Amino acid sequence: MHEAFKVYTVIEKLPHKIESIFAQGQDEAISVTLLETLKTFSRKAIEQIDIIKAVGVLVSLSDGYVNLHDLHSYALRTQLAKTKGANLFSVFSRIEIQDMIPQVVTRLAVAVRRKMVVFSWHDAEFIDTKEFPIPDRVRTMEWVGTQKLCLGFDNEYALMDCQTSQLTPLFSPSSPTLQGAIGSTLESTFNTLNTLSSMATGGLMGFGSKPGKPLITRLPNDEILLGKEHSSISIGVDGQPRRKTGIEWSSTPEELGYSYPYAVAILARQIEIRNIETRALVQSVEMPHARLLTQGKLLYFASQTEVWRLIPNSFHQQVDELVQKEEYEEAISLINQIDPVLLDESKDTLNRIKNQYAHHLFRAHKYEESLSLFLELDVAPEEVIKLYPAIISSHLQNKDMEAAISTSHSESEPREAEKKEALIIMSEQELEEAVACLIGFLADRRQKIQREIQEVQHDKDSFSYNHPDHDEELGDYFQTLEQVDTALLKSYMMTNERLVGSLLRVTNYCNLEETERLLLKHKKYKELVDYYKGKGLHREALELLESVHELPGDTCGVSPTVTYLQGLGHDYLDLILEFATWILDLDPETAMKIFVDDESESVTLPRGKIIHYLERLSLDLCVQYLEHIINKLGDHTSEYHNTLVVSYLAQIQRDLAEKDGEEDVANTREKLLKFLDESTYYKAERILSRLPVDSCYEERAILLSRIGQHDQALNIYVHKLRNFKLAEEYCNKNFTPDNPSQNVYLLLLKVYLRPPNREKPMLEPALALLTRHGAQIDAAAVLQLLPPSTRVDQLAPFFEKSIRESNKAKHMDMIVKNLLKAERLQMQEQLTYYRSRRVKITEDRMCPRCNKRIGNTVFAVFPDGVVVHYSCRENMAAMGRWR
Repeated sequence: MHEAFKVYTVIEKLPHKIESIFAQGQDEAISVTLLETLKTFSRKAIEQIDIIKAVGVLVSLSDGYVNLHDLHSYALRTQLAKTKGANLFSVFSRIEIQDMIPQVVTRLAVAVRRKMVVFSWHDAEFIDTKEFPIPDRVRTMEWVGTQKLCLGFDNEYALMDCQTSQLTPLFSPSSPTLQGAIGSTLESTFNTLNTLSSMATGGLMGFGSKPGKPLITRLPNDEILLGKEHSSISIGVDGQPRRKTGIEWSSTPEELGYSYPYAVAILARQIEIRNIETRALVQSVEMPHARLLTQGKLLYFASQTEVWRLIPNSFHQQVDELVQKEEYEEAISLINQIDPVLLDESKDTLNRIKNQYAHHLFRAHKYEESLSLFLELDVAPEEVIKLYPAIISSHLQNKDMEAAISTSHSESEPREAEKKEALIIMSEQELEEAVACLIGFLADRRQKIQREIQEVQHDKDSFSYNHPDHDEELGDYFQTLEQVDTALLKSYMMTNERLVGSLLRVTNYCNLEETERLLLKHKKYKELVDYYKGKGLHREALELLESVHELPGDTCGVSPTVTYLQGLGHDYLDLILEFATWILDLDPETAMKIFVDDESESVTLPRGKIIHYLERLSLDLCVQYLEHIINKLGDHTSEYHNTLVVSYLAQIQRDLAEKDGEEDVANTREKLLKFLDESTYYKAERILSRLPVDSCYEERAILLSRIGQHDQALNIYVHKLRNFKLAEEYCNKNFTPDNPSQNVYLLLLKVYLRPPNREKPMLEPALALLTRHGAQIDAAAVLQLLPPSTRVDQLAPFFEKSIRESNKAKHMDMIVKNLLKAERLQMQEQLTYYRSRRVKITEDRMCPRCNKRIGNTVFAVFPDGVVVHYSCRENMAAMGRWR
């Protein structure tokens, strides 16, 4: 409660009984002076009084008639004859736009027994009178809007449309006269209010109590307040409740009134003033004899012989009083209701009080309401975070301490007082609740700040030069984001640790020192690695993974380090090679995924440096990497192919020196031979010098074939390996009919028949070669190589095949010759035909393209005989007729 009005006695101990009162104008005086007594104004008591300013009359109800008096002389102008038997009237004036012209429309409604008489004026001109039947005697009424009347009967209310005479019930009545759905709704609302009030007063106002008279008072914005027993509810012109809940008075009101912005009621022994919005009791004034009141700004109360006036305190004063009493909700409601003109800087005042209210709610442990209000006010996140204990706000408290050190003692005293005032003691459960609310606040602020950063960056990009204001603004935003994200991290850690990873894996601005301390304390190594990675602190992340790889959890083993290194890329090659060493020593099979995983960044790494690195660590790992980039990635770099061959040879030599290395040697040699045979990118000359003299004959033969030394290669197959089949297969692979000087079959025959060191010729494999491939060898050369002791019958298969192949070649040559001759004859015949063609150009010959005579100009002839000017030939061809 607060003091909204001051009470002053205006008149006391009048000699006559006060029957009705009315106040009008801008009277600021508290005391009154009796200027004149009109004893002839009315023969009987004046039951009701009002004015119609636009018409210049004072309206009175007396002796069952409504009378119109001159507003200045109070002389009777007319007595409205149609109002005979009247018991109540209601006046309404408003400016309306009719035919684009503003007019003051005034209506006077008079309740006369069971009918309603409505008089209308436009400006000062009387328009018409309407009469409407009503079901019962009206005890109270007020205008709602411009065309509707709210009527109060003994136990019910209704809305009457003064244009259609339709009557709509507002409550479920005791009689069947007025029934409707709207009435049921309002009846339910009133019943709820009555029940609550009955419970609050210990049942004194429950069922069986004497029902109060119907009460209606007009509110702004075409709204009225209805009373039923000890409750009041507001409705609009549609008959529907305007507010979710009504007003509960301490007892049944005898009169209802409104003085901006409060509802006022005369109760049995006091006057109650309540906030129309919050329904809270604002002020209670002991006034046991009051029975009449006025409406509007000039709020007067009267007993039978006394009059009091309630003068409102200034709204500034009321707001300040409410704030001092920490009744912030009432202060906010008051500011929202009053016209901003009546309160200077109302928006700033409202925001300031809302901010104080939000702090008050927080201190009262109403965290959800407090944070919602902070969110509405767009309060800086720092201010909200500081309300929390150090477990959440330590990063801001540390900053404040640093700032306090740089200030003088006198400047720091208010800060210390402020911090002490903000200190809030919370239980563990309350802290969890408060932090859960904080998460929603921070998440909202985070999104908003990020949007604002994008807008500033967009504006910055729009400038052709670097604007310093943009950089400063961005700096402030990023600093705020650091505060928000750090607090959000701590909140997640307290309420739901599973959300920590999701925050740290995306772009975040968490404070480095705070994040490290917190995550290490809670052994959140994987989350800390994600945080380091997001910040580009790769060395810190890799050092952490190495230090905890033996501890149980998500970072156990070498796989997390492998995965991390796979994602770095060529820019961090030195770091990759540095931290790959310990995992290659510990688990080479898993560690090699750093370099041989096709789906990672390994394909972008510089291969030469990796090869040199692996060569120093392990020959086998180097071979594995070379096989991967050559066989799977299709790398054709000659140096890498050479290195792989040399590495295979090194493996062979190493395994030969071991006791149980025969199987490994066989496997390596198989891969080496296949590679030498299939690859075309290694340099055979460079590798030949690395081959051992007394082994690797087959490998040497392949290398010799690559440099064209077929005779030496065949010598190895025949004399070193004694493998005639391989020698013949070698010839099948390397034979080229177009190069008789390098006839490998003839070279193999020489190897058989001209062995080195005067060895005996190998006649049998030579004859077998001639039997199978004699057609590819010149017979004369064969006869020169064969030893004189060779029998003719041994050469019969060779000569038969040779002669047959020779005849076949001769016949093929004759066929080709005849075909070429026939083709020549055809060409000669065609040439003769074209040379014999003629066209005749006469004086009448016209060009079909330009329709002009061809005459002596240069012309062109198309294949179908059409003749055109030479200059027209391209246009004719473009038309698609000839090509």
